[in-house]
Amino acid sequence: MSTVGRNEPCPCGSGKKYKKCCEKENVVNIDTLVSQELDVLQAQLYDFIATAQSAEMEESYHHYLSKMDLMQADPDIYEMAFVSWYGATQQDAEGVRLIERFVDKQLSAVTRPQTAEVLESWKNVRVTAGTVEKLDDNTLRVGEAITGDTLIVKEKFGKLENNSFFLGLLLPNGEKYLPFAQYFIYPAIEKAAMELVKIRYEQGEFETLHDYLSGQYLEIADVGFVLYSAEKKKAGKKAVPDKGSAEDDITQESVEESDDSIEGVEIWKTPEYIEAITSLQKFLSEKGEDKKESEILVAVLEKYFYTERPTIRNPKIYSGAMVDMVKNIDEISIRHVQKELAEYFDVSANSISRRSKQIWESYQETVHELLKATNA
Repeated sequence: MSTVGRNEPCPCGSGKKYKKCCEKENVVNIDTLVSQELDVLQAQLYDFIATAQSAEMEESYHHYLSKMDLMQADPDIYEMAFVSWYGATQQDAEGVRLIERFVDKQLSAVTRPQTAEVLESWKNVRVTAGTVEKLDDNTLRVGEAITGDTLIVKEKFGKLENNSFFLGLLLPNGEKYLPFAQYFIYPAIEKAAMELVKIRYEQGEFETLHDYLSGQYLEIADVGFVLYSAEKKKAGKKAVPDKGSAEDDITQESVEESDDSIEGVEIWKTPEYIEAITSLQKFLSEKGEDKKESEILVAVLEKYFYTERPTIRNPKIYSGAMVDMVKNIDEISIRHVQKELAEYFDVSANSISRRSKQIWESYQETVHELLKATNA
């Protein structure tokens, strides 16, 4: 707890010395006062971002909304997630984020040094994902993906299930953090979600986890709901994950619709995904490969895209990787060497090899399931 000298200005802001003001009544807990001020500043920060007007922000809002599978069903959850993410991570034409503009604007109005110090540190907002453990009703311990760092997060938390996955924007508060606006806690998917983050991080060749999540935060949030609904369907349960400070607004109907799309291997169709699938189909057709075997490869690639949502720079790497992957499957007769695939798809053999290995490690069970269904 911080203390105040008797001759120092009273923390209540009266302008009197502490000994002639609040000391007469009781001991003032400065930490409590700072915490209250930070709560107000958080609310003001969110409003500052939400009321910002720009064509770029409006365009970005609709662009990402069109990509959401489950958050499309709940505009309130999506809007809170978008506003907090956009203001904390996205730069304007001058290379400045809205959170930086807010901090610079408010610093002159903050009189308490402790509060001003924390507010200044908010410019270093941390976008994070990882496993989560509840220490008490007001404290979470997050084991961050990739870095392995342990982060202590202070907030009023509700019930928390084991094996939960955390995704959020964290505002520094000394050695601890405060979750900003919308954060997500998904039960039961910790292992799958951590692997997904790892795979996508490696595929994009990002320098830091923060850099990766700053660009993919909303997609990971939405995929978290997809993974959770799939996990609950597998377990024969129906439920909706915690969504941080938000209410339980994503309906059961939307979860069931997501389950159906997973079963049907419906993909999130971006131009890059379509190009990769089309290039794969063209190659298999030109080479006269077996139709049923070709359909299996296409189905695996579709499911991979739907589940993993990789950030793609060169779609044809994935086309070649799928053909290369079947060298691991005795039941499929398709065989082409990496050099041939690299020349056909105009990519490096190393890129094909790396993606092929990643897909096979995660999706060999899917391949065998499709083979069984085809031969049944």
